[in-house]
Amino acid sequence: MTISHVILLLAAALIPPYVLLKIVYKMDRVEPEPRPLLLKLFICGVLCALPVIVLELWAQEFADIFPTQSIEYAFVSYFLIPGFIEEGMKYAVLHKLTWRHPAFNYKFDAVVYAVFASLGFAAIENVLYVFDYGIGTAAVRAVMAIPGHATFGVIMGAGYAQAKCLAMAGNPGAAKARATKAWLLAAAAHGAYDFTVMAYGGG
Repeated sequence: MTISHVILLLAAALIPPYVLLKIVYKMDRVEPEPRPLLLKLFICGVLCALPVIVLELWAQEFADIFPTQSIEYAFVSYFLIPGFIEEGMKYAVLHKLTWRHPAFNYKFDAVVYAVFASLGFAAIENVLYVFDYGIGTAAVRAVMAIPGHATFGVIMGAGYAQAKCLAMAGNPGAAKARATKAWLLAAAAHGAYDFTVMAYGGG
């Protein structure tokens, strides 16, 4: 593989998430978020891919108890494992870096934060897929998987914003429940997407 080919693959993998990040960043017109915080969210989204891989390999052992052509195998492998583990790690990054950050003072901030963490993960995942399967995969993922990860981030961020409002109103119990619901909704959306694509879309 030549250096020019490597550069081409990297560009094909990274330009789609970069474009979406720019769009979301420019939508935050009231008070743009600190770039160091956004960069940290993106990098930690990238880094969370490692524990995701470990957890998904471990969880796949449970899926393997079912026949590979069964609906149970498809449900665990394509719905539960990617949806709940990947969105769970993204949520952990989001909460750790932003919940008490002084810049988190508008509802839309939560969406920006969640999308940056989500697209950090999506970027490294995209690099791995594109280097494994080629430039055609980059084109397909640019219009499906990358916008999908951004959408899951929006879902999580919207609920996360509501949780923050509840916490600021002095209702920590409801805030915790709403934050958990935000993760579960994003996980369900992610799982439904993967299940549909992998189980019924031919991979």
